[in-house]
Amino acid sequence: MQDQVSPAPIEYIEDTADAQAPSVDLLAIVLAALRRWKLITVITLCSLIATYGVLKLMPSLYKSTVEILVYDPQQQIDAAVQKPISPFVDAIGDVAMNTEISILKSKSVALRVASELHLDKDPDFQTRSRLAILKERLGILGLGGAPHNVSGGTIGGTAGEEAEALDRAADGLIAKLQVWQNSYIISVSFTSQSPLKAQRVAATIAKDYLASQREARQQALERVAIWLKSRVDNLQSRVLETESDIEKLKLESGIKNENDFDNMREQVGGLYAQLMKAREDVDEKRARLEQAHHVIDTNGDIHSIPELTASATLTQLRQEQAELSSRAADLQKRLDPHHMEVIATRAELAAVDNQINAEAEHILGDMKNAYDIAVSRQKSLEANLRSLTAHVNSEAYTKLQQLQRVADADQKLYESYLSQYNDISERVTVQDASSRIISPASLPLATTSSKRKLLLPLGGMVGLGGGFMLALMLEYLRPGIKTGAEIEQSFGRPVMGIIPLVGRRKARGASYDRLLGEVVNEPFSQLAEAVHAMRISLELSSVNPKVILITSALPAEGKSTVAMLLAASAASSGKRTILLDCDLRQQSTSEVLQNKGRPGLSDLLLGTAKLADVITEDPITNTYVIPAGPVVPNAPDWLKSQRMCDLISALRSEFDYVVMDTSPLLPVVDALVLTTVADKVLVIVEWSRTPRDSIAEAFKVLRPEAHRVAGIVLNKADVNQLPGYGFYGPYNYSSGGKHLATRET
Repeated sequence: MQDQVSPAPIEYIEDTADAQAPSVDLLAIVLAALRRWKLITVITLCSLIATYGVLKLMPSLYKSTVEILVYDPQQQIDAAVQKPISPFVDAIGDVAMNTEISILKSKSVALRVASELHLDKDPDFQTRSRLAILKERLGILGLGGAPHNVSGGTIGGTAGEEAEALDRAADGLIAKLQVWQNSYIISVSFTSQSPLKAQRVAATIAKDYLASQREARQQALERVAIWLKSRVDNLQSRVLETESDIEKLKLESGIKNENDFDNMREQVGGLYAQLMKAREDVDEKRARLEQAHHVIDTNGDIHSIPELTASATLTQLRQEQAELSSRAADLQKRLDPHHMEVIATRAELAAVDNQINAEAEHILGDMKNAYDIAVSRQKSLEANLRSLTAHVNSEAYTKLQQLQRVADADQKLYESYLSQYNDISERVTVQDASSRIISPASLPLATTSSKRKLLLPLGGMVGLGGGFMLALMLEYLRPGIKTGAEIEQSFGRPVMGIIPLVGRRKARGASYDRLLGEVVNEPFSQLAEAVHAMRISLELSSVNPKVILITSALPAEGKSTVAMLLAASAASSGKRTILLDCDLRQQSTSEVLQNKGRPGLSDLLLGTAKLADVITEDPITNTYVIPAGPVVPNAPDWLKSQRMCDLISALRSEFDYVVMDTSPLLPVVDALVLTTVADKVLVIVEWSRTPRDSIAEAFKVLRPEAHRVAGIVLNKADVNQLPGYGFYGPYNYSSGGKHLATRET
């Protein structure tokens, strides 16, 4: 073979598993969604329809709210009226408010409301089968039947069944009830399918709650009144009994005049109080005197004794003593102990000490005199007290004093309980003004929440998002390749051309005659433009490529058709072109061109025919053709023989283009054998059908001759979908949009 100057080889990625993952392409995602717009639209519409159906099945709910003021801090009412259960609680806190909320949501209030409104006969508060509810939602009347209880019987009947129905109604009411707190205000909301029913139930709940609280308050006050009445009666009897004992003891002790006893008791009380005070004064003076002796004897702090601190003379002498002591200590450090100055200082210090002792003795004497006076006064008061009570029996007097104190204490308790009893008795008849309704239940005119209006747009958004995700998933899971970017990112090979899809052939020969004739006679058709573009791209990929090998990864990808189209395009451009059917097994090209069974390539390799005997000319495309010839065993051995190399060399010197149609790469090795004599290799990939793994395996087969691979041709591309993948048709063509196809059996 003559030497060819090859361009720099394109980077070849041998293993797609090691290739770098492609980055996210937002434009590609948008295009993928646009390609599946019909699917997205259908899913969105289905979602909207389903949401609309759900909204039709969902009942419209109405909420009525009533506000109750539990405690009014502006009212000057004591804690007994403010608190419904405990009249003696001082203030209302979070615990008390939570208690009121629990009472509002209690079963007792619910039973009271259910009984008053006859909710046990209301179907909305009774258990029904889901089928009956669904029939009612759909407007199927007369099929739901009467509401059933849990046991299966209809509402009504025995007293037990009525109680059970009432209990279920109370449970249903609690389930639809909402209670929350805002400061001292409790809001109560009830939700129902009927606005009138919602208003009626909310108003009744508030009314019954206030009524139950008033009843509870009345009962609590009555219980307190009964207890206070018993205490008042008991204390009254005790006071009378104690007063009787006092009178009896007075007679026994000889006290006839009540005023004399009272005067004596007052005098004794006054003397006793003075005596207690005198005793305290004696104890205090004795303690100060003893403390003063201790301070003086130990030369302690005189500031702890007020009498010593009050003496200015003693304070001044103590300061002089401190100064002389400091001076004497300093002189002893600097001078001899027998020094005249030291001796003089000591003499001064001794004189000051004598003066301090004399002053202290004087102060102590005054304190002793004060103490003696206090003792004398105490003894005088004791003597007066004994003299005053000498004519009265001390034991009887003491007992009288005790009885009088008991009588006074019982009298005070009696008056206190009597006042509370009178107050509680008045409250029993007074209506409570602290708990009241400040915002009555209003008639709801709109549904409970605006979220219901958002369900339809939300359903549309969910359907749109679901359709978008499904479209992306289908794009991701599709088996084949549709864009050149995918090929370059996955395999590192360029796309040399895109051949459009043509309808299935019914008459094999006639269809291919028309197909090849379009490339020659209609140069501006879409098919012709695509084939010419493929040929030009191939010529630009290398310097004067003459021998072109056409192969594919799998059978039926259209490689033989592409080989014939490429040969027809080259011949129509004025170049001498020859097409070799090197697929000695299937012989698709020979069959299409009606040369099957004639002498061909196998005869040349066996040496039973000459080149001039096997070459034919196609009258439509003016392409020279060498058919495959008879089937021979061990085809790869013959294709890699020296005769095959000599044949290609001869054809290279005689023709401008040598197009070789070979077998697929994966089933057999015939194509790999022939790559050694080719200038460039075109790998045909069926658009959107050939699996990626098969393409990767085909390139692994071509690895020894990877530098000869020019690129990939996407065959059978759907021209209606190509714009969605970034491809567009030729600038102008005369077929008027009439597309032809290539499909190989």
